[in-house]
Amino acid sequence: MSLAMKVYRALISPKIRVLVRRAEDFCEENLPTIHKTIFVPVKSLAKSVLSLLLKFSMSRKKESSAANLWKLSAKENFAPLISVVVPNFNHALYLRQRLDSVYNQTYKNFEVILLDDASTDNSTEILREFHERYKNNTRLVLNEKNSGGVFHQWRKGIELARGDLIWIAESDDFCAENFLAELVPAFADDAIQLAFCRSDFIKDGRKVFSTEQYLFDLPDFDWTKNFAMTAAEFVTQGFAIKNIIPNVSGVLFRKPKTFPEHCLDMKLCGDWLFYLDALKGGCVYYSPAATNFYRVHKESTSLKIQKEPRYFLEHEKIAAFVAENYSVPAEVHEKHFKKLEEHFFDYYGGKDSSELEKLFDLQKILNVKRKPNILMGVFALSIGGGEIFPLILANELNRRGYPVTVLDFQMEKDLADVRKKLNPTVPLLYINETDGLAEIVKHFKIDVIHTHHGFVEEATSYFTENNPKVLHIATLHGMYEEAEKNYLQKLLVRVKKSVDAFVYIADKNLTPFRENNFGREEIFYKIGNGLERFPINPVARSELGIPENSFVACVVSRAIPQKGWQAAIEAVKLANDGGRRIDLILVGAGELYDNLKDTLPEFVHMVGFRSNVRDYLAAADIGLLPSEYAGESFPLLIIDSFFAGRPVVSSNLGEVAAMVEDAGIVFDLVGGKVPIKELAKILRELADNPAAYEKIRSRVERVAEKFSIERVAEKYINLYEEKFS
Repeated sequence: MSLAMKVYRALISPKIRVLVRRAEDFCEENLPTIHKTIFVPVKSLAKSVLSLLLKFSMSRKKESSAANLWKLSAKENFAPLISVVVPNFNHALYLRQRLDSVYNQTYKNFEVILLDDASTDNSTEILREFHERYKNNTRLVLNEKNSGGVFHQWRKGIELARGDLIWIAESDDFCAENFLAELVPAFADDAIQLAFCRSDFIKDGRKVFSTEQYLFDLPDFDWTKNFAMTAAEFVTQGFAIKNIIPNVSGVLFRKPKTFPEHCLDMKLCGDWLFYLDALKGGCVYYSPAATNFYRVHKESTSLKIQKEPRYFLEHEKIAAFVAENYSVPAEVHEKHFKKLEEHFFDYYGGKDSSELEKLFDLQKILNVKRKPNILMGVFALSIGGGEIFPLILANELNRRGYPVTVLDFQMEKDLADVRKKLNPTVPLLYINETDGLAEIVKHFKIDVIHTHHGFVEEATSYFTENNPKVLHIATLHGMYEEAEKNYLQKLLVRVKKSVDAFVYIADKNLTPFRENNFGREEIFYKIGNGLERFPINPVARSELGIPENSFVACVVSRAIPQKGWQAAIEAVKLANDGGRRIDLILVGAGELYDNLKDTLPEFVHMVGFRSNVRDYLAAADIGLLPSEYAGESFPLLIIDSFFAGRPVVSSNLGEVAAMVEDAGIVFDLVGGKVPIKELAKILRELADNPAAYEKIRSRVERVAEKFSIERVAEKYINLYEEKFS
């Protein structure tokens, strides 16, 4: 390889390096086609390389000189539903101005949730008036008893919200009519978790302060310009020192799955803690082009609390949360303490700094154990256990409060329905829209990269090999067993230097490592897959043209030959020679879907790709996995079927037998193929013998429990923390 090519490959992003290497290997070996595990024809590969090189070149030209800026991505026709929550308590004097500024927004796709917390003035009359006037997009909820705090009303509003984004428009504030129009577009970028605008402080009807004045002491920011920034950098550069966002009315954020309970008992800093929690792993956006008007009252609760010990105790809680969830140097916490010290001696009237140290223990903050920042690298947002599982794991880590970010390497076409499996509050990045992995790790302050596919491991290895402080964990889902021999050997050389821990889900995942004398047995850990439970709405059999008294089997997989669709059809045909009718539902997309859809018997029902697979499994009597795919390791269909309350009939591959236990029937392949007659016999027996069926069905719930994502995530968390510490 020429010196120029070596320099060139050192500069370009990891994904392009992998693609170029594959193209080089193809030319060197003069293969007629690229091996099936790459899934990319030669012309398509060349086109991808050219496209990525062009995109990389353009991104370098327009790179901002400000290293902390995050380049926003955009989406056409982006207009999500916004839920505007207006929590009111005795603010009748300001309500009309507040509500007029909401309903007069130039961005129109919003709903309004009017909340009243048992006001004693005439607030409810005004709220009812607006509810009647705008009944098409407004709901009114009146408390008979006061909730005890504004954050309880925030929680109620968020729980009632139907929108993708939340705006808590406090009842005594108001805003410019372009507030939503300016902030909503930022959320087209899946990494943005929160956006805010400038605020003017209003007292007795007059402007007394502005954002620029309030934040003059944070020199790393220019509040006259809009910016997007990673939460990690935003917190380090100032948000850990003071609450940069003075008022929630100037904020838009993604709807959280649950409200952070640790905010509820706070009187002053609960909003700050809420923002810090919402931002983890993602990015923040600021715009000075819209203004929020924050009304300051002479006798406000916040002013009173600043003269109480509680003020410092709440700041300590903020500092502890930052220390646990963000990678910030000690001097940032020291700056926070210095600001409190000024407040303690001046506004609070303190005399002895030892009293402050009892309220805000800096040493305790500096000793807090930090959670690692996790980057979940996925091959693509596409169908497959190795693609779906990392999204489910990321959701659970996010629910548990871990800073987690998903990075889509886009090595296959993304599917919108798969994207929906990732909670919107989990930040999502795309490798093509950045300057590569190194930039992401730097700006998001990543500690652990967790990958789930050999190609992603290879792409990541170019970075982690030279950055030993960043841990690389790889979960094996079966790709290595299917890889072409020459490529596998090259891959193993790369990952041996760069991966700190391999997680295998099936014993057979270890075969390629042992056959190639990989060694390093101490870095292999066995952890099975898991999924989350959620409500199921069984599809009506009548919608599919299936008689109610039929015995129904359901296959969910990619529609490729190795997944056994043809074998399932032939077995059901044979089993239908007599007795109770047997129907087959096929859920999935791929080449067989296109080839078979016009030639099926009446008892076979293909529905294409569906994201709600459990609804189809619940409409059936069994989940069926007639797979011949040698890479099958830990099929998620089995878990989905169990969580839908259905037993499984499956071929014996990977960990299937251990997964199914006695909650189904497992059969062996013969010469690598499904034994059609044996499968037909199994289906016939279950269809005609209710006792035999009930025997395996009754065991489903007990067996299913071991696949809860909560249990699986706990094992991964232990691994992260073991390696991180």
